[in-house]
Amino acid sequence: MNREEAQFILGAYRPNSEDAQDPQFQEALTLARRDPGLGHWFAEQQAIDRILAAKVRARPIPPQLKTQLLLARATGACQPRWRRPVWLAVAACAALLFVAAGTLLSRRVHAARLAEFRSAMVAASLERRNHADVEGLDAQGYQHWLVAHRGDPDFVLPPRLAERGISACKVVEWRQSRVTMLCFQFSGGHVDVFVVNAADLPRLPLGPTPALFADGKVTSAAWRHEGKIYLAASAMPSADLQKLL
Repeated sequence: MNREEAQFILGAYRPNSEDAQDPQFQEALTLARRDPGLGHWFAEQQAIDRILAAKVRARPIPPQLKTQLLLARATGACQPRWRRPVWLAVAACAALLFVAAGTLLSRRVHAARLAEFRSAMVAASLERRNHADVEGLDAQGYQHWLVAHRGDPDFVLPPRLAERGISACKVVEWRQSRVTMLCFQFSGGHVDVFVVNAADLPRLPLGPTPALFADGKVTSAAWRHEGKIYLAASAMPSADLQKLL
């Protein structure tokens, strides 16, 4: 079982149920415990499930719902006009549940996509043998190189990273998207910033404030700015990385 298969299976996992006894779920859970990125994604999904389930449980059930359902079954289609508002309320409750379920599914899909992107970029950041494609250029040289290699030269960096200057860069292929990787050297460590068009990763749960993630020994931070998704990855302490963003 690979990561994608485990992620698909765990998307249907129900805690405190018989799922834990199913061999497929057991294999996927074992992989999640061994794979920090997958484990972090699974923990996020479980947290989202708990929040949404709590919101659904908090919605009051109409006190006469059971009586009205039984009465409808007994009397068939002939319903007095005064009962219709009750059924409208029932329909509204059902619609809310469908909306909640759709929202949960949408959030799970987008959160899974973010986790997958983050995991791939962290792996690229940890790759040391062929870490960068070019280095030693000035700012204008990197811009020209990115244009020539179909990278993204139109990025906006946090002030402290911009002041430091790019030390190397690379264009990473990921799921038919070209992701620009910018490298920065600091006395306290190395930081890689990945830039991709937001259209390639639509509706990710990100805003302008960097969201921090722990991916094993690597800390990553992701944010959205002016139509682009940014992801910074570094082995330096999370507090130090956060200061640079």
